[in-house]
Amino acid sequence: MVRGKFFHIVLSVIMALILIGSFYVEYTIQRNWNVMDHSIMVSFLSPVISRTLKPTNLDNFPNYAFPVLRVEEIDKLIKTRIDKSTFKVAMNKNLSDKDRETISVCIIQYSYLYHVDPLLITAVIEQESGFNPKVQSIQGAVGLMQIMPALYNELKPQLGLSDDPTSICDNIKAGTFYLSKRIQRWNDNVYWGLVAYFAGDGGVAKIKEQGKELYDKTGTSTQQYAVAILGKLYENYLILNREFPVPANTYSINFVVRFLQ
Repeated sequence: MVRGKFFHIVLSVIMALILIGSFYVEYTIQRNWNVMDHSIMVSFLSPVISRTLKPTNLDNFPNYAFPVLRVEEIDKLIKTRIDKSTFKVAMNKNLSDKDRETISVCIIQYSYLYHVDPLLITAVIEQESGFNPKVQSIQGAVGLMQIMPALYNELKPQLGLSDDPTSICDNIKAGTFYLSKRIQRWNDNVYWGLVAYFAGDGGVAKIKEQGKELYDKTGTSTQQYAVAILGKLYENYLILNREFPVPANTYSINFVVRFLQ
């Protein structure tokens, strides 16, 4: 009995120290961000540090002018994300070189076709599927960009898609087209476009009308989803040593210490 109580006390102390340490790391990074080597930060601390990019004004996160990127850069980015990022993504380390190259080619092809930042599409794919082309959610969404079969079938005749919604290129094509239309629908606002990609245009309208967050059946906040993708987008620019093209006065950076996200 005494041994059991002692074990629980020790465990509680360890958990408290981990929590205090997490807050300290987060505070230190936030305070010293401007003088730190960001590429090193992304490479070594991605498994435990998540950057979230929050719009300072929800209605003013612009559809920015993104740079011209090469297939080789996207391929390098995906490999880096899989090798050094979150637990969910790390589980997909068995992604073949051929599939990774196909993903990279299709991201470039359809991002520029539909005028969406390739690094944003890469961030969406990481958030949605962890770069697993065959993943299926409990709600039935499939593939890299987690397209619902009904939406895929709706887009199939317009985009000339195959019958397989898990096809790497067709899934990316459908998802990129749909996200592009959502961003356009919401006045070229990338943030609200991402929210609409997750919750539909009706979800955005409901959030704007009610003035509070919307949660799906799994308890996931649609707005936290959008913010997480914006954070990954920012990290993608850091990994490739590219300047983030969004005006600095339209967002703020927060750091969240997490484990096995």
